[in-house]
Amino acid sequence: MTATTALSKGDLPDAWEKGEPEPLDPEYASRVAELKASGPGWAAFYDRAARGIAGAPDLAELKERHTQLLGRERGIVTDRLAKLPDLPAEQRKTTGRALNLIKRWLTDLEEAKRRALEQAAEARAAAGLDVTLPGRRPWVGRRHVLGQIQDELLDLFHGLGYSVYTSPEVEREEYNFDKLNFPPDHPARDAHDTYWVGDGQLLRTHTSPGWVRAMEERKPPLRLVFPGRVYRAEQVDASHMDQFHQIDGLFVDRDVSMADLKATLNTFARSILGRDLRTRLIPIYFPFVEPGAQLDVACAICDGAGRVKDAGGERRCPVCKGAGWSELLGAGMVHPNVFKAVGYDPEEVTGFAFGMGLERIAMARWGIPEIRLFLENDLRFLDQF
Repeated sequence: MTATTALSKGDLPDAWEKGEPEPLDPEYASRVAELKASGPGWAAFYDRAARGIAGAPDLAELKERHTQLLGRERGIVTDRLAKLPDLPAEQRKTTGRALNLIKRWLTDLEEAKRRALEQAAEARAAAGLDVTLPGRRPWVGRRHVLGQIQDELLDLFHGLGYSVYTSPEVEREEYNFDKLNFPPDHPARDAHDTYWVGDGQLLRTHTSPGWVRAMEERKPPLRLVFPGRVYRAEQVDASHMDQFHQIDGLFVDRDVSMADLKATLNTFARSILGRDLRTRLIPIYFPFVEPGAQLDVACAICDGAGRVKDAGGERRCPVCKGAGWSELLGAGMVHPNVFKAVGYDPEEVTGFAFGMGLERIAMARWGIPEIRLFLENDLRFLDQF
């Protein structure tokens, strides 16, 4: 054997001697004996290499020792195998057989050590696990409270024979104002009330433009609801936001009366808010209905008293502003000018309409004191619903 392929235990660290390969390889002793027949240097090298693998304390160190022995670039055994062609022909067979035996046996021993380390890690993990403890509850998402109340309202109106109609959030002025009978100088058209985006377009201030679009597309009778997000340049406070959600309703047919509107609103209030809730219907002006009405409910925060008490004493209710009532929705009989704008004959058909804010419905139903809570994404609030 030449110096270029010689192996000895001196090629490996002395600290590797501490390992015990016998538990991993029952044939370890016979393998050492077989290598002694090829030369004492082979056997001594294999003995230290096998002890080094067996003594690896963890998977990272095992990988490092594998690299030192059998790695492609700096493995000692790999290097010697690459030099076999340099040996004289009479030595090449014996040396090659010894090197291949060492490589195969060390590979098998390394695999056995890897399994042992992995099993030991699993056992340590299992030892710290109490299988009698309850499992961790997975976090399950849910519909936002406004989505829940919208679904409930749409189900209610579907049961009353209404269908859903959707319209664009970026609307044209003629649909948002002109065809809904808003005068040219109405203050709602001003920039301090409406978000204009240019070229006669705006972020819709209500879902009522959907009435106009639906009536232009369809002939009566119509029974539709219009859900969606709306935008107004409001001063944000406990009961007002600059973006919120509405559902409008529209019923157009022959001989529709105010009594039909009152019956619909009563059915809605009793189904969603409960029979015990105090309500009132007061006259109010809207350009697109005549007569117009507003449905108010007793304030859920002050219970209609207009005053609340807290640690700082008694003060005016921040939601109803001391009135004792909270606006829930607006309604009325569709104005004849709106019918004329869409090509309907107001002498032939009549109809009623209503519009409600989802946030106000939820606040009245659950006694929520702040409209801003709906947009804050605070799970402490949202998880209650």
